[in-house]
Amino acid sequence: MINSFVHVETVDEKFSQTIMITRPKLLVACIVAIIASAAVTGQDHSDLPRVVILSVSSPGDQMHAFEEGLKSLGHINGTTINIEHHSTEGRVDKLAAYAEQAVALKPTVVVAIGGKSASAARNATRDIPIIAVTGDVSAGGRVKNPARPEGNITGLSLFQVELIPKRLEILLELAPRIRRLSVFFLAPINPTAKTALAALTSFANEKGIDINEIAIEHLDELKSELAQHKTGSEDALLIRASPVFDAHSNEIGRLTAEHRLVAMLPWKQYVHAGGLVSYSPDIVAVWRRASHYVDQILRGAKPGDLPVEHPTQYDLVINIGTAEKLGISVPASLLLRANEIIE
Repeated sequence: MINSFVHVETVDEKFSQTIMITRPKLLVACIVAIIASAAVTGQDHSDLPRVVILSVSSPGDQMHAFEEGLKSLGHINGTTINIEHHSTEGRVDKLAAYAEQAVALKPTVVVAIGGKSASAARNATRDIPIIAVTGDVSAGGRVKNPARPEGNITGLSLFQVELIPKRLEILLELAPRIRRLSVFFLAPINPTAKTALAALTSFANEKGIDINEIAIEHLDELKSELAQHKTGSEDALLIRASPVFDAHSNEIGRLTAEHRLVAMLPWKQYVHAGGLVSYSPDIVAVWRRASHYVDQILRGAKPGDLPVEHPTQYDLVINIGTAEKLGISVPASLLLRANEIIE
């Protein structure tokens, strides 16, 4: 019995010693495994195709639609592609430098938001494909043949000359007594804006309406101008689309309502936030469409294979609640034509 007892005790001691030796080794092994896993997880995937988005501002809802569109086509950020946002945060004067930095990364494709970004990207490279979403992709000679772009740039062109007078026409249906229209646009003015303003001025002259052009350099200046704007029955305003403005669509739409302004706004997002009316394409749908252009480039297509597209549908969105606060009775003809009515 004694020998048997000693034998059991010896085995326990050996087992205890084994545990003491094994635990440190096991701990080290676990740490190594965790570090290795973290290294794999933390990879920058620098070998993946790179999509660089160049802009003076990147509106969140538009970028979300773009990335969701790419995801639906099998391109997942951080897994199959790298999406990088290069925004100057409203500083137009920094676009050239940002474009050079973006091109230096040797991306598969550059996505340019707005005409100024498109021009900066084209000046920085004539080789890397550029997909532009802007008022007029062809402006400034960027694309000479929209049906078959011959250079490295194509995309979606939102501008049509007849759209701008049409917006004033709708404002006049809402508020027939308008005699002065202030037009806000981001400075410096580009060729597309000049063409649009000329068409608007010509139409306004026919209707006996004075146009006041107001160049805006930054968001705070726009907010100040809105606060000081006249609110008489003969006054109205129109805000031209800009990535800088669009990134703050909720705030701008809300401010036009707070200051009781009869305002034609760039997109329906402004109207959802309290603005009076918009007549425009669905900009979120446009960005979903832009993801298809990038998809084609990632699959080997050239810009010349992708014709410049224009929107074919324009949505009329009216905020009835804001109209009532402004003392505006919306004509039945407009209500019937509206694609969306906000109570």
